[in-house]
Amino acid sequence: HLNIVNRIYSNILDHPWKTLLSIGFLTIGFILSINTIKYDFAIEQLFAEGKAPVEEYFEFQREFEREDNIVMMIHRLPQKPRSSYLDSLSQLVTKLTNSNYFSQIFSMGDISGIQGQDNGASINETMGSIVPFRIVSNDSTRGSIWLTLRDRFNSHGHRAEMVRYLRELTISYDWDWVFSGVPVVRTTYVEYMIADNLRFIPPVTLILILVLGFLFRHWLYVVLPIGTVALTACWILGIMSLTGKGLNVMTYMVPTLLFIIGISDSIHLLSRLNVYLGRGMDIRNALVEAMDDMSKALFLTSLTTALGFLALLLASIAIVREFGLFIAIGVFLAYILTLSFIPAMLIIFKRRIPVVGSSEKNRRFYFLRKVGELVTRRPKQTLVISIFVTILAGSGILGLTTNSSLLTDLHPQSGLYTELKSVEKWFGGVLPFEIIITKDDTSYVSMRDSLVMSNLEGLDRYLSVLLPEAQWISIPLIFKKLLSYFENEASFPPDQGTLDHLYLLTEGSFDSMINFDETKVRVSGILPDLSSSDAIALENSIKEYVAVHFPDWLTVNITGTMPVALKTNGYLVMDLFSGFGLAFIAISIIMGLMFLSKRIGLISLLPNLIPIIFAAGFLGYAHIPLRPPTAITFAVCLGIAVDDTLHFLFRFWQERRKGCNPDTAILNTIETTGLAMLTSTMVLAAGFLVLITSTFIPTAQFGLISAFTLTVAFVTDITLLPALLLLVPNKFAGSGSQ
Repeated sequence: HLNIVNRIYSNILDHPWKTLLSIGFLTIGFILSINTIKYDFAIEQLFAEGKAPVEEYFEFQREFEREDNIVMMIHRLPQKPRSSYLDSLSQLVTKLTNSNYFSQIFSMGDISGIQGQDNGASINETMGSIVPFRIVSNDSTRGSIWLTLRDRFNSHGHRAEMVRYLRELTISYDWDWVFSGVPVVRTTYVEYMIADNLRFIPPVTLILILVLGFLFRHWLYVVLPIGTVALTACWILGIMSLTGKGLNVMTYMVPTLLFIIGISDSIHLLSRLNVYLGRGMDIRNALVEAMDDMSKALFLTSLTTALGFLALLLASIAIVREFGLFIAIGVFLAYILTLSFIPAMLIIFKRRIPVVGSSEKNRRFYFLRKVGELVTRRPKQTLVISIFVTILAGSGILGLTTNSSLLTDLHPQSGLYTELKSVEKWFGGVLPFEIIITKDDTSYVSMRDSLVMSNLEGLDRYLSVLLPEAQWISIPLIFKKLLSYFENEASFPPDQGTLDHLYLLTEGSFDSMINFDETKVRVSGILPDLSSSDAIALENSIKEYVAVHFPDWLTVNITGTMPVALKTNGYLVMDLFSGFGLAFIAISIIMGLMFLSKRIGLISLLPNLIPIIFAAGFLGYAHIPLRPPTAITFAVCLGIAVDDTLHFLFRFWQERRKGCNPDTAILNTIETTGLAMLTSTMVLAAGFLVLITSTFIPTAQFGLISAFTLTVAFVTDITLLPALLLLVPNKFAGSGSQ
């Protein structure tokens, strides 16, 4: 095995141009394939697979119709009604009708049409003008046009095209427009995500350049790491395209994360190379020694980092699994390119390779040496202080919560958030909420029976009290509105004969409200943004009302985009924690097997668990709810944080094999590998902190928590880990000493 590895190193160093040409050809191929990469942002990607609420949601769509297809065009109303306004509105509605995007359109013109009818109008004529939605805002300052998007246009590409059409169409109508509804929200989300991805890469690159330049003070030590991660990003995008997966709401972050994560390997290789160059070696021999030293350590750190991401394969959401898999592949691509691209380039530039600054004058070196001396003198005190601070930080876990809402993903200053909150104030919200009433097989009562309608009408009244700002649509509500045009004080439900007559006259108008078998009827809600706890409370209240007031043969189920999305968040958080636990166990086993020591495996547990405890405590103290993006942080940071532990243990093992006593081995490790660890932590933290500028709060929190966790991991690895190594004697394989 060693001979094969050495031959590979020799081939790279003896034939640098061939190595670079091979990398160049592969890169060109991957870049060409990127041109055909797919963009897939279907909302169904975010739903957990095999979960009962998700299956019920899709069953609802099959039996009724999509409820995520309502578009709202909100406009400022004139202070006084004018015929010119209604004429212009009529022209606009005509253009919308001719566009073929929409199957139904309701506007102020429909209300005017109803008001213009006399009681002699037929039910069918009146029914055609019944508006199920609130057309005028609660404060009477805004009007709205409600559009039902056809199913064939409810995909990301068509939705984006539809939104552009609406914006262009309304340019000539200076009515202060706001566009909303789930299709518009999804389209804007995607636009924000793509803009985020494009916005992150330049500042991340700039931050990495500045930090690497400050730390290494030579352009080669900046260009080569940046070039390595750029190649990694190109390769992984090419692989995603060739496998037909493409970019979605999770994988769009893969290139940015690889830019940040992948650079650590380059830093460790160049730092070790600098040590050998400082001893007077020529570039080739220094590279051989550095590659021999670091290839094993970097492979193991790549493995542990990949395991952290591969923990996401346990998630019940396909796109989360894809995200974890592609990041894991990218980590190994960065490893391969670090040990091929950088050495080949350095051989070509061999006359320009400097030795980075004197360690004695290096403030980072001075700081690390002082830390090493302190820990070796007072290991017990270091352990006690570490445990005390961890308990203090970990107490924040008591405040950890999963309570969040869908709109809390958005920054409060973003345009979409501001518009959605305005729509909530004007019209009660945009998020779909479905109540499905089902009769069991023991009942022969028709769902069109007056008894069922009476129960539904009671539920309508309860809902209007429970959540008055929301909009509710049901058969009783529409029938009551219809009857009010013929009888000012019409009671509901009418007798069965009148009810049957109404069904007959309005045949086809309620196909979307009753399923084909007439065993289910729906009550649709358009709600404001609710937290997961409020949504659960609402669902429980509805179920309790039905259990008390409905006959036993009628049952209720809650579905719709909002409740299913909130429940999916809960499932994903649980999946991610399960994956984190397995990854933690697997990494600990690997650590023990690597050094053939159970004690080492156990010793490595604490330094890698403490940063996670700090992160969870930070979330609790900062009142940041635990959501999928923040839950992902734990598995991701575990994989990355273990890298420092591995590098430290690997170097300590080498020092012990040389015959150094534990104290000397600790000091030598902190002064050499510790310097590379500090450098990589500074670079990684700086890169992750760029993410705090994201439009999406979870992404910003992911960046902040990652930077915080990795910093804690570094501090733990240069304090607690060496203290444990001194307090718990270990016999490393091949060290020959205790």
